[in-house]
Amino acid sequence: MFKNLINLFFPKSCPGCATILLTQENLLCTACRTALPFTDQHLSTTNEALGKFYGKVRIQHASCLLYYAKNGIVSNLLHQLKYNNQPKIAFVLGQLYAALLAEAQACPDADFVVVVPMHRKKIRLRGYNQVDGFATALTQQFHIPVHPTVLIKVEQTTSQTTKSFQERITSKPTVFQLQSTPELTGKHFLLLDDILTTGSTLETCARLLLQIPDSKVSILCLAYTK
Repeated sequence: MFKNLINLFFPKSCPGCATILLTQENLLCTACRTALPFTDQHLSTTNEALGKFYGKVRIQHASCLLYYAKNGIVSNLLHQLKYNNQPKIAFVLGQLYAALLAEAQACPDADFVVVVPMHRKKIRLRGYNQVDGFATALTQQFHIPVHPTVLIKVEQTTSQTTKSFQERITSKPTVFQLQSTPELTGKHFLLLDDILTTGSTLETCARLLLQIPDSKVSILCLAYTK
């Protein structure tokens, strides 16, 4: 009853389309859930996400959950996730992706989940890494532990969202640092990010992880932009 009273005076809205959510709707309205543009990349071993890294860095598996289009549902969701203090969006989308991966038995057989790290200053400013909820959902489904320190970001950079495609390609690579230990030798790392655009950040992180002897890297992202 108390929860219903709160919803009456402070109704929750869908981050995808801004309509008021019904009582039984969880974060996303039914219309947005139905309209989500799934890529189904996890069903193919030669998909367009994996093609981003072909000839650059050896990746075991790469796939993304949704297609990203400017001013579309996915664009709205990621904006709310990053800039309007709604980290739950990554968890709910992660749950959707985990269910699809489990159904298709397509989740990489990884030893650790690794989130593309943010600089500590940006984490203090935002309050969270926008990919952490995604990692939590995958960990709950597949019981793969998160390794929080194997990669750290040692230099703060400007946001990629304001850059053109050409600027993202030619900009200075994001500076990360590998913090490896002997027990990580031979491990398979499942690298996560929110969106795959040029792939340069993920490529940089993957190259560092592959410096660990006999290691392997797979990649999952919430969104893919062509």
